[in-house]
Amino acid sequence: MFYKFLIASLSVNALLTAACCDPITRDQLPGRYEDNFYVEGDLLYWYAKQQGNQYASTGNALTVPGTVDPVTGIIPDPIHSSGFSYEPKSKMEPGFRAGVGINLAHDKWDLFLEYTYLASKAKGSIDSFDLNTGIVPSFFSPPNNSILTATNIFGSTSGFVSRAHGNWGLHFNNVNLELGRNLAFCPIFGLRPHFGLQGSWQSQHFHTNYIVNDLADFSAVIGSNRVLFRQSYWGLGLRAGLDSYWSCFRYLALFANTAVSALWGQFNSRARSFDTNTLSGYSDVLIADQRFRPHTLSPVIELGIGAQFDWVFRNCRSMMFQAGWEGQVWFFQNQHSTTLADSSLVLQGLTFKAKFGY
Repeated sequence: MFYKFLIASLSVNALLTAACCDPITRDQLPGRYEDNFYVEGDLLYWYAKQQGNQYASTGNALTVPGTVDPVTGIIPDPIHSSGFSYEPKSKMEPGFRAGVGINLAHDKWDLFLEYTYLASKAKGSIDSFDLNTGIVPSFFSPPNNSILTATNIFGSTSGFVSRAHGNWGLHFNNVNLELGRNLAFCPIFGLRPHFGLQGSWQSQHFHTNYIVNDLADFSAVIGSNRVLFRQSYWGLGLRAGLDSYWSCFRYLALFANTAVSALWGQFNSRARSFDTNTLSGYSDVLIADQRFRPHTLSPVIELGIGAQFDWVFRNCRSMMFQAGWEGQVWFFQNQHSTTLADSSLVLQGLTFKAKFGY
């Protein structure tokens, strides 16, 4: 599902240097027109969110307020407040990115290879004892006699859903290989168009659990339903982008980077559901087991903006430190959810870069 994506990024560059090294321009660097290498290391502090992971909602009336419920015999009150949809709440997590490149002697071309890793997790839960606008599970397709069928989702003569819980995790790996060229239009402005290949492999898990309590005794649990999703993904495709910089002072510059790619890959998804119903006398029985292995083309958008501060030295080559904000949107990454399938994976957060060239 395509949608508007807005992201801002702020980057500050700092330099560690020795007093004996005098700053010079890049064109004066020894070996400037020879093949020379550089290395980069990034510390990531990113927020990851997989859309389509809503596990429960509230605010849906079981019986029209003011009328008699034919099952419970209760006349429910009018709805006084709005309900919500609930999903696991992500938080900022650390990751890293490492790269190595070579500035080619021919016409300011460079070749660069980088690897990115991020692990993220999220969780959330909702409790409710409202029999009329209580918890509605998002993943509700059980067979007859299961605990959710017996309770009519959230209210009946036997029980109601009192608690819903969602837990999500991501392991993200990505490799970029790009060929770029520096284009300096004037001393304060330059561009670096680049193109190349991108490969990614990822794994996700999403677990939900619905607890059912006794209608006659709200404190008594009479059953539960667990839904377990697992998904792995690999993709390979073409990537192209444009990096730009504007020099503000002698060593300080602002930058804005963009890239787009399209990865052809495969998803390997599995969904299982386990049911417990003390009224029927069974516990943790497998009631659903499904696999899905689609191939699809996944577009990716990358954005970043910030500032940098670097020097080039006669003896110790060049060093740079950078800090900024970066965002990525991976389309069609949710192939395990039955509610909002094909929704996007969003990554965004702070990026701190250190670069050394020699």
